[in-house]
Amino acid sequence: MHSLLRHRRLVVRFAALYGAGLAAFFVAWTLSYHFLPEGIMRGRTGAALLAGDEAADTFLLEFVRILVINAVVAVLLVFIPNRLLIVGRLPLGYWPPLVWAVMYGVTIGTNSFSIAEAGRLAPSLTVFGRSGLYEIAAYCLLAAATHGISLSRSPNIWTMRAEPVVPRPSLRDGVHWAGLAAAAVLLAAACAWEAYRIIARV
Repeated sequence: MHSLLRHRRLVVRFAALYGAGLAAFFVAWTLSYHFLPEGIMRGRTGAALLAGDEAADTFLLEFVRILVINAVVAVLLVFIPNRLLIVGRLPLGYWPPLVWAVMYGVTIGTNSFSIAEAGRLAPSLTVFGRSGLYEIAAYCLLAAATHGISLSRSPNIWTMRAEPVVPRPSLRDGVHWAGLAAAAVLLAAACAWEAYRIIARV
């Protein structure tokens, strides 16, 4: 698996990371749907607190709000960690999308959205009609497109010891710019779809 996540081709890195995220998502969704109480995570995540529990007045305002939140999260928790550190054999920014995949699965399985739905959603492929998995795909693509830019290397997450990567990776050469652009477009499209669904529901 590590070899796929570090493959020289972007499409392979992305497919491996997103595939792992989808697997984690469906497991978390299934378990939370059957074993956790409804609404257990509502209002308890940073994104939920930023988004609030009321929709904006218009589609454009809702879209901008969602896009800004997601873009800030992508930069702070994927791009910057990838730039800072490789942990073991993987860039640090690979891990947040996997965590978010699990959290999204729990959110759907327990109907813990900031703006609650009519009820919790049973596991099914209809989830691909929602925006969440495409937002996670954008995060995964961003992580895969910036996997070669880390400045330091640490043997594991538990140690404070890190050594500089030599030669120092440059952003110009280390970033897959077409992949980065595709991630930005995909994220914007997913945020627009999410905003549309929210405005149509309220």
